Amino acid sequence: MRILRPSHYSEMVWDIKKQRGLRDGGSIHWVVLRNRLSQLDARNKRDMEGLLRDLARRIGFQLIEGLCERVIYREMYLKGLTLLDLREKGTDITLSMSHIAARQELRRLLDALGVPQQAGGADEPEPVRAAAVG
Repeated sequence: MRILRPSHYSEMVWDIKKQRGLRDGGSIHWVVLRNRLSQLDARNKRDMEGLLRDLARRIGFQLIEGLCERVIYREMYLKGLTLLDLREKGTDITLSMSHIAARQELRRLLDALGVPQQAGGADEPEPVRAAAVG
């Protein structure tokens, strides 16, 4: 359970970071996340998390929480939809707790990347409008 050296891909990114730093003072913000993780706790999952944290310190990338494997992704894929499409009317998908959890997970990912979010998030209820009674 020791990382002897970075992979070929990691070395490529590291080389590009060095070239940019030397060339024009620029840099690359390198973000790594794990994808399709099981929601169950597993020893291998914890071990890999520890190894990635160690590697992040050694070669300078930001490790952020990834996305879990969810059945809802497969259901949405068959309809050509993503989590972001669920805001739209006419998707004919009834939101479940799995959808809400997945959207929260996506929000955490976007926050970690520094992506600004729109006001009136998808999980917020529609504003109540007063109806005229007459």
